[in-house]
Amino acid sequence: MENLNKKDRGNIEIGLIIVSVAVLAVFIIFMVLNPETTIRGIGGFFNKMISGLGPVFEVVAFVTFLIGLYLGLGKYGKIRLGDCKPEYSTFSYLAMMLLASLASAALYWSFTEWAFYYEAPGLGMEPHSTEALESSLGYQFFHWGMVNQAMYTVMGVAIAYGVYVRKIKSFQTSAICCSMLGEKVKGKSAIGKVIDFLVIFGVLGALSSSLGLAVPLAAGGLKTLFGIEATPVVQIGIIVVIALVYTFTSYLGTEKGMKVISNAAAGLCIVFLLYVLCAGPTTFILKNIVNSLGHMISKLPRMSLFTDPIENTGFAESWTIYFNAFYLNYVAMMGIFIAKVSKGRTIREVAVATIFGMTAGGWFIFGINGSFSIKTFLDGSADVVGLVNSGVGDAAIYSILKVLPGGATLLPFLILLLIVGFVAPSMDSASLALAETVTKRGTPKMALRIFFCVLLAIIPMAIILSGAGFDPIKQVAIIISAPFMVILVGVEIGLFKWLKHDSRSGLHAKNIALQEKEDHEAFLKEEAELQGEEEETSETA
Repeated sequence: MENLNKKDRGNIEIGLIIVSVAVLAVFIIFMVLNPETTIRGIGGFFNKMISGLGPVFEVVAFVTFLIGLYLGLGKYGKIRLGDCKPEYSTFSYLAMMLLASLASAALYWSFTEWAFYYEAPGLGMEPHSTEALESSLGYQFFHWGMVNQAMYTVMGVAIAYGVYVRKIKSFQTSAICCSMLGEKVKGKSAIGKVIDFLVIFGVLGALSSSLGLAVPLAAGGLKTLFGIEATPVVQIGIIVVIALVYTFTSYLGTEKGMKVISNAAAGLCIVFLLYVLCAGPTTFILKNIVNSLGHMISKLPRMSLFTDPIENTGFAESWTIYFNAFYLNYVAMMGIFIAKVSKGRTIREVAVATIFGMTAGGWFIFGINGSFSIKTFLDGSADVVGLVNSGVGDAAIYSILKVLPGGATLLPFLILLLIVGFVAPSMDSASLALAETVTKRGTPKMALRIFFCVLLAIIPMAIILSGAGFDPIKQVAIIISAPFMVILVGVEIGLFKWLKHDSRSGLHAKNIALQEKEDHEAFLKEEAELQGEEEETSETA
């Protein structure tokens, strides 16, 4: 922060940073000094919120999914977000967004989450039944799939439309919301400051917890490979290594940093998954994936709106509603990031990439790892359910991998690389979103991004050293999803008001006409180049 000159500091909301960090610090201190009181109080409020607002969360998520589909398939899909061609290839575009949203959670839960659905399934199914086991992967596909991803779609399109089409000077969520309110808000209102505070607090809390989840997974790999115990020093070392990587990629920028590591991590992940598919029970994996997709697609509306009012098993609150809130907590961060990397793409391209492309990538990971894990359980090769119930899910992952050739050496090493490759883009995108949130206009300064990179590492370090655990801060971060639900609904209404107004004013017609002209010119240029090559070939002959 000291590297910023006076002019730069005038463009940064220093007060917002100080207040957000101070509140978070006070909470962590209180959590350390009074852990039982904090956990009990936060946990009680968290459970009441999830239970009380649960049906509303589900309705908002499902309606947002329908809105996301309409953006992709409806009449507004041709509108280009920006006056240029896309900056990134389709592979890089999808890889960056997918890894930013999944982080280390995908690696951890892809092997183990099905076991929870088998033990306590939804939709009134019998625990430990064949039906529960067959539907378990389908529920993973649902919770990490299209319905929740659509929240990112709508927020990303709204911010991108505001910046690239409406020419708003900031990627701040508050700037978009205040602009949508029009004459009702002048400048940065109290509403805008509250929104930005929620974004900062929520991202810092949630991403710190995400990094905390990566630590035991990486520590398990180190123990498997080298017999190193997960002492606090080792855990801090893991955070430092990961932090150095994502800080370096942030310093290099999105083009040279995040894109490169996302492409590398995505490529390595594909190799890892193909190895599991080919070296493992290939037929079972393919059959289970297809069967699970069929289960999920056939029951998508039922899963989306299942509240379990009669039996009240708690499944909806523990999983479906929790996931709704979890995704809402990240909606501002992912909205900003998606908008940043979507310049030059049409609304349809953004919607298809986020709803279907990112979902397909997640299904690829969960489908192969989850199906392989289920097969090891059925064969008795690894007691996945028992290990998960004992609270050592990370140990279950390495026990599962030992079934495969190289499962005690090569695969754990690849998991360690994937942890860094998955977490770094997520933290990188978080630092970018945080820097954008406190920057009034223009591109955030690099010193600001580095500041947030360091802060994202310091918070989990402090929690690990205190021994307080990540549950309270994770629950507080997710509690913030309640106001973000209101923000998302407001953004949806505001976006369609913008789209309707700009369509009537002729702005969309000009946008589409410009695209068609550019496409025609590009076609003529390509034809001329092709004809020139043919003439050269003819002359040579």
